[in-house]
Amino acid sequence: MKGGCPTHMRMTARDVKMMKAMHPHALVLVHPECLKEVVDLADYVGSTTGIMKYAKESDAKEFIIGTEASIVQHLQFDCPDKSFYLLSKECVCHNMKMTTLVDVLHAVEGTGGDEITLPDDTIRDARKCIDRMIELGG
Repeated sequence: MKGGCPTHMRMTARDVKMMKAMHPHALVLVHPECLKEVVDLADYVGSTTGIMKYAKESDAKEFIIGTEASIVQHLQFDCPDKSFYLLSKECVCHNMKMTTLVDVLHAVEGTGGDEITLPDDTIRDARKCIDRMIELGG
């Protein structure tokens, strides 16, 4: 597969083994863009939405989360009776942190940001990838 996410690719099998040693009863939930060695050690592999749904619906009480760090905070807030551990301190996506809620507000209001226009064929081709990601992520 071509492409990937630098944040997900920074997590290693060593991280999984270390966290499992610290939390032996925790299920490992990871994003499919993680390295194959990480995916192979996971109890569940899915999109961020899929990871959140799985954790919320599972009877398990402990989870090691292998996707962007903020998801651990969201899950802990949504499921205070469960414990969530970040797979690696390297799970921070600096690109995602660049855009704030104020930036989004200004873009929606038309008072900030730049409009990006793309050719129809680029939009069509990108949509295929996004639709496939949603399909795989559940």
